[in-house]
Amino acid sequence: MKNFNDMYNKYSVCIVRITVKLPNGDLSSGTGFHIGKGYIVTARHVIEDNEIEEVVGEYSNNLEVKKVVYPKDIQIDLALLETDFNLDYYINKVEIVGKDVEKIDHIEIGGHLDDWIGEEFVLTNVILMGFPPIPLSKTPILVAVKAEVNAIIDKYIGPHPHFIISSVPRGGFSGGPVISEYGFLLGILTESLGEQDKPTEIGFASAISIEPLLSLIHENNIDIGEGTLFIKELYGEPLDKLEIENKVNSEPFNELAPSSGEW
Repeated sequence: MKNFNDMYNKYSVCIVRITVKLPNGDLSSGTGFHIGKGYIVTARHVIEDNEIEEVVGEYSNNLEVKKVVYPKDIQIDLALLETDFNLDYYINKVEIVGKDVEKIDHIEIGGHLDDWIGEEFVLTNVILMGFPPIPLSKTPILVAVKAEVNAIIDKYIGPHPHFIISSVPRGGFSGGPVISEYGFLLGILTESLGEQDKPTEIGFASAISIEPLLSLIHENNIDIGEGTLFIKELYGEPLDKLEIENKVNSEPFNELAPSSGEW
């Protein structure tokens, strides 16, 4: 999938704005996205130690946050929100006129584990979506950026590879999905890597890879729908009879990513 307007139309319904109240009373916004069964992914720093004011999307207003799950390692900037996110009305009732849009209700996670990541992703295209504040805009609005992967790094602070993305790392993009042109979640935007006391926007946009997200789902026995089967297989868990039947009838997530020779 390389038509980026099509990608925007397809995935934008899965993006939510997360507004929090900071300890000093100020309001701040970050981004989250739906991966299935009501679970919203975001960056840890967006919500940790803050009070969640609202979680809203295009077809999902005032979501109820039932539980928040964090990785055990506090250096991993990820969080999972269990919510009542649901796109049944959009899938079954909304008619999109003049556009051929593939309707989905979640963003599929890629199958690229840390040890499998090489230079295949460098200079491939991605789309980043989120809610950076735009001065003079009457309302918060979803911003989409077409970018490319410039590098893949291992930080000396914190585990897991990070993708360096060519977009400007504006505040509000935190927790937003970085989606590969090939149609799967490549990573989650978490931070701007820059020198101390320098503006955020002149740093490097950094997205953590998806292995810690897969681990978080597995360790907490979370059911995200179709993706759960792939994660169970990934971690060597046996599938029951119904899960095997469902696997036969669905496309595994790890088939979404081309092999190294196909990039």
